[in-house]
Amino acid sequence: MRPFGRRHARVVIVSGLWLTVGLAITPASQAPANRQAAAVAQFNKNVQTYLDVRQKAVSSFQPLKEDADPKAISDREKALGDAIRTARAGVGPGNIFTRDVAPVFRTAVKADYRRRTAKGRQMMMDELPHFRPVVNQSDPSDWPLQTFPAPLLQLLPKLPPDLEYRFVSDALILRDVKANLVVDFMLDVF
Repeated sequence: MRPFGRRHARVVIVSGLWLTVGLAITPASQAPANRQAAAVAQFNKNVQTYLDVRQKAVSSFQPLKEDADPKAISDREKALGDAIRTARAGVGPGNIFTRDVAPVFRTAVKADYRRRTAKGRQMMMDELPHFRPVVNQSDPSDWPLQTFPAPLLQLLPKLPPDLEYRFVSDALILRDVKANLVVDFMLDVF
């Protein structure tokens, strides 16, 4: 048997370097996906934290009767909002839509917006309520609630039934349905 010559040594070294470079590249290319997954997991945890605070704030409320009149429904909505506002006093934007998860949402929204025709974009923007959101404010009821784009909804993290995504002006808001409350928002999403 012949001992390794220079040619064999070069092949072994080059193969070893290729394997080392390949191993070094693989984790780096997976890092953005891992960061994105971690950011979405943190978003979901922040949503759950909000729901826990919300539950504690409204735990003393009695359920509405099925035949409740519109005034009773409106009064309850306001009372729920007030209780949640008190429990979340001092909370500002970015509490749920954190800096880490914001790019995930912006990327999905911008991709959805770009896939629309110019006329579709204009129609969408014309339907949006135009106000500057503030955390814990009531969602103005003088604007009709527009339908959130179903294809986009499929790309975003799933929300529990009491929360929904909505667009206002150039912002994405997280809205508490029963309290008609802006839970959090992100600006410049389009």
